[in-house]
Amino acid sequence: MLGRRARIAVVIALLAAGAPACGSSDGSDDDDDDDDGPQFEPAPLVPGEYTYTLEEGTDAVPLWTTPPTHKLTAGDRPPESQGSGLSLSAARREFEPVQIVMGPGEGTVSVQVEPFPDLGSEQRTELAVVGLENGWAETLTPLMPSDALELEAARGTAVWLTVYVPEGAPAGRHETTLTISPQAGGSIDVPVGLYVFDFSLPPSASFATQLNLSIESLTAGGRSVDEAKSLLFEHRMTPKSVTWPSGFHWNITWDNDTPTRCSALYDEPDEGAAYSIQHLARRYILGEGWNGVGFPTAMLFQFVDNSTPRPATFCDIERGDHFGSDAYNQAWSEWLSALNTYLVENGYAERAYYYVQNEPQDEADHQLAAHLCRLTKAAAPNLRIAVSDEPKPEIAEDPDGACGYDIWIAHLRAYAEDYAWQRQRDHGETVWFYSLDHDPDPYFNPTDVERQGIHQRIIPWTAWAHRITGWAYYDANRFFRDGRPTVRAELLREGFEDYEYLYLANGGAHPAVFTDEVADGTARSVAASMTSWTKNVDALMTLRHELGSYIEGSRDTLPVLEVTSSRPRGSYYINFQDPEGPPTDEPLTVNGNTYLKVGWEPYTAERGYGWSGEFIDDPGIALFGFDEVAGYPSTQQSYVYDDYGRDNLFEFDLAPGTYRVTVGVGRPGRGYPGQPHNVDIEGQAVVEEEPTTDEQPTIERTVDVELSDGSLSMVVGGRSETIDDYSYTFLGYLIIEPID
Repeated sequence: MLGRRARIAVVIALLAAGAPACGSSDGSDDDDDDDDGPQFEPAPLVPGEYTYTLEEGTDAVPLWTTPPTHKLTAGDRPPESQGSGLSLSAARREFEPVQIVMGPGEGTVSVQVEPFPDLGSEQRTELAVVGLENGWAETLTPLMPSDALELEAARGTAVWLTVYVPEGAPAGRHETTLTISPQAGGSIDVPVGLYVFDFSLPPSASFATQLNLSIESLTAGGRSVDEAKSLLFEHRMTPKSVTWPSGFHWNITWDNDTPTRCSALYDEPDEGAAYSIQHLARRYILGEGWNGVGFPTAMLFQFVDNSTPRPATFCDIERGDHFGSDAYNQAWSEWLSALNTYLVENGYAERAYYYVQNEPQDEADHQLAAHLCRLTKAAAPNLRIAVSDEPKPEIAEDPDGACGYDIWIAHLRAYAEDYAWQRQRDHGETVWFYSLDHDPDPYFNPTDVERQGIHQRIIPWTAWAHRITGWAYYDANRFFRDGRPTVRAELLREGFEDYEYLYLANGGAHPAVFTDEVADGTARSVAASMTSWTKNVDALMTLRHELGSYIEGSRDTLPVLEVTSSRPRGSYYINFQDPEGPPTDEPLTVNGNTYLKVGWEPYTAERGYGWSGEFIDDPGIALFGFDEVAGYPSTQQSYVYDDYGRDNLFEFDLAPGTYRVTVGVGRPGRGYPGQPHNVDIEGQAVVEEEPTTDEQPTIERTVDVELSDGSLSMVVGGRSETIDDYSYTFLGYLIIEPID
C-alpha cells in the first residue's frame, strides 16, 4: 500500500501528465469535464496590483500602499508601480485591512475616513497608526480624525484602515473617501473601493485555536469582560479559559469547601452571574445572553504543570505516583463521571475538552498518558480529551489497553503524518499543532516580531495540506499590547479568515484524510507543507480575491496561485558542493550539461536561489563532502549535508510550467543503512525514508511537478519517522527539465 505522501505524489504526477483525477481538469474541452471534479485555473499576479505608489500623493506627502501582510520596516520605500486609490474585497462578517503609507516626509497630517454610504449602520471603519518595534511593524494605535500624526524623514508612516462588513451589507462595489490633511497645503482625497462578496463567513471560527492569554489584560482601558471576549471572538481566537473568571477546575466544582464536597458537582449556584460557572458556561460556551453563538471550543481544565497531570491530593486522598492509587482513581473517576453527566445535560459536551497532559517525554510518560486516557474514557465517555503530543502508537496502542485522544496537539516539527492520518480515519480523532519560540526556518514562526507577516497568515494554509484543524500557542499575550491587538494579532485573524474561504470552497467542510478535496489545489498552491509555502503576499491577495469570486459564483473555476519569475522556463542543472572545493572544473560539465555550483548560500531574491534553515550559516553544521570514488560522476562524488540532520529548504526561482525534476542523494564513499534519506519537492515526497547501503550508496529519483508560484521548493532532511530522530540526507544534485 502506498504511503500517504507517496500517494499524493502519484496523484500530482498524474495531473501534471494530463490524467484526469478528482480536483483537476484533464485540459480537454469535453462537455463532461465537470464530472471529473473541480476545475482549476491560474490566478496570475498583476505586478503593481497590490503594491504601488498612489497617484493622489504629492511631493510633500508621498503616498503608497502594500498589503498589511507585508509588515512595514524602517527601510521600505515607495515602489515604482503607480496606481490610484485603495482597494479591498471582503465577505460579510469579515474584517479586512488595507495599508496606506505616507512619506518618508516631514510635518504633521490628520487622517479621517467616511463610512461607506450603503454598507449599513453596523459597519466599522477604523484607523490605526502602525508603530515599529526593532524596526518592524508591530503596534496599532487607534487614530482619531483630530489626531496630529508626525511624518518621519527616515521612514514611511503607515496607517491601517480596517473595515468590518456586516451581515446585511449588499454585495457588490462600495466606495468612500479617505482624507489626509497636511498641516501645510491642501487636503488629499484618496478613493477607497470595497467589493463585498455575496456570501458570509461562518459566525464562529472553523479553525480551532487554544491560546494561553490573560483575558483580564484585555480589559485595559475600561473594556468589559464581555467586550474582551468579543475582541477575541471577532479575531476568531479562543482563549484557554473561555469561562474566566471561573471554570470547571476540580477545586471549584468538586473538591471544594461546600456541603456536597466530593459527592456532587457544584456549579456555583450561589455566586453572582459574573463569577458563577453555571452562568458563565451558558454565556460563553453556548452564547446565551452574549453573542448567541459562543466560542467553538472550551477547555474546561488542564494538568497541574508540565510534569504533573493531576494534583498530589484529591478529596483528602494521596495520589502516590502519577498513576494514582486505587482509592485516588476511584474518587477522580467519580468527579469525571459527574462532570460528564453535567456536560451532556447542558449541551456542552461537543465543545468542551479536558487537557490531560503536556508533552509526554519518554516511555513512562507515554504509559501514563495511555493510563489517564483509559481512566477518563471509562468514567466520562462524552468528555473529549487532549494531549500536547503528536499521534503516536506508544500512547494510542499501549499494551495495557488501546486508547486514543480526541485532540492531539503536535509540535509542528514533530508531526508524524502517516500515523496521524490513520488515527483520524480509523478513530475520528483530531490533530492541532503548536508553535514554539525557537521554531527555525523553513518553518513559520508567528511569535517573532522580526519576521514578515506571512508567518502569521500562513498557519491555516499549511494546516490544510496536513489535515490539521487547529493551532495552539502558550503565550498569546504577546499578540496584544495594552489591551489592543498588534499587527501580528490582526494577521493571525487574516489567516483564520482565509481558512473560512477554503472551508466554504470545500463545501463547508474540513478536508478529510486520504481524500482529494475540492479546495486542495488552491490550498496547496499556496502552502504545500509546513516548510514549503509562498512568501509573495501580493500573490496571496490575488488568490484570496479570486477564491472569494469562486465562492460567490462569479468565477467558475477554483484559482491556483501563479507568480511569474525572472528565470525563464528551461533546463537547469545544479550541483551541490563546496563552491571553493572539488570538483574544480570551470565550467562544471557532466554528460554535456553545465551545472551551477551551489553551496549553503542563503536565499536572496537578487540571486534567485538559495537555502533557508536553522543552521545554514554555521560552517560547523552546514557541511560539504567529496568522495573521490571511481565509477561515479563528479555530481555524485560531491554533496552537502546538515550534520544535525535538520530540514532545510532550497528555493529556485522559476517560471510556471510543468517540469521533470531529478534529485540525487547519498555519497559514493559509504552507505548509511541506519540513516533514511528524505527529500520533498513541491510538497511531494520524492525520496521518502530511504537508507543507502555500501552496495547501493546513492539514490536517484524523478518526479513531475506543476509549478505555478514562481519558485521550485525542495526540502531536504529532517526528522525520520522510521528512526524517530533526525537523519542525514546527503544531497548531490538537482536536474530541472521542462516537459509539455
